[in-house]
Amino acid sequence: MQSKQTRAAVLYGPGDLRIESRDVREPEADELVLQVAVSGICGTDLHYWDGWQFDSWFPERSDPWIPGHEFTATVQAVGPAVHDLKPGDAVAVEPNNSCEDCPECDRGMLNFCSNRMPMAWGAWSDVVIASRHHLTPLQSGADMRTASLAEPLACVVRGFDRVTVNPGDTVFIAGAGPIGLLALQVAKHQGAGQTIVSEPGATRRELAAKLGADIVLDPRRDDPVEASRSQTQGFGADLAIEAAGAGPAFQACLDTVRDSGTVLVISVGNPSEKFELRLYDFFARERTIVGSNTRVHSFERALDLIPELNVEPIITHTFDLNDAVEAVMTAKSGAGAKVVFDFRS
Repeated sequence: MQSKQTRAAVLYGPGDLRIESRDVREPEADELVLQVAVSGICGTDLHYWDGWQFDSWFPERSDPWIPGHEFTATVQAVGPAVHDLKPGDAVAVEPNNSCEDCPECDRGMLNFCSNRMPMAWGAWSDVVIASRHHLTPLQSGADMRTASLAEPLACVVRGFDRVTVNPGDTVFIAGAGPIGLLALQVAKHQGAGQTIVSEPGATRRELAAKLGADIVLDPRRDDPVEASRSQTQGFGADLAIEAAGAGPAFQACLDTVRDSGTVLVISVGNPSEKFELRLYDFFARERTIVGSNTRVHSFERALDLIPELNVEPIITHTFDLNDAVEAVMTAKSGAGAKVVFDFRS
């Protein structure tokens, strides 16, 4: 193995991120030592930075820990039980794996596995140790940069697995961060007739237009309900996607979706925030609200889908790990879309 230590960005608590040197142990039998190539900043990483208190689905982070779970890497060393990967191979990493042997897994609910196995070591680090079960080999010549979007794209694909997009449907998307922009790409790939994106950030609105949104709205100035109905002969959107993790965005989805339409929630909202619904509306308008939690058999499909989509513009900022705090603040500012660390220089 080339190195016994690695540089890592370690989160000690809300707003307290430090660059440190960490020891790298030898891999166990089914483990590999990975040299990280590109690692993204996820919205959930920012939520931990902000000190959000999650419920039991998210792992507790009581000790200093290394964030980062959206990444590609190159194999550096392998444990004695790993025979199908070798040093130099490029991989993408699925950060959670299910046991496939509990009541939840038996019902196909792998994302709710009671024994799921999250990676112990985050990818805001030059070197990561991961179990073979977390790794998917990349095809020769695959773009390590765009392949780092496989994890968030897999979450979006899972969401679309739970709804139906018919050819010609109108899809409304609230929020043009990385998840919303990926949802825009998937909606168009699945044959949506027209797409309407609502986003308060100017740069993200420009990205949505660049990526093919038919109508781009500024919710501080434009009326999403009026726009969606004027473009659909008064009916409203067939599918409304909440991709911002905010109450106003969810309200916009409820207001823009047509009678008997569907609202898909693929964001992570703050668990401390609540939203009031009228029971009557479920009768009167037959709206369906669908939640989607991470990934189920969608990671490899997302990797296969990336070359068919125009995802490169979604990565707007690249940082060295030494500038991790600046990278986090850039991601929090909404100045662009996806912010990544590139370890290859």
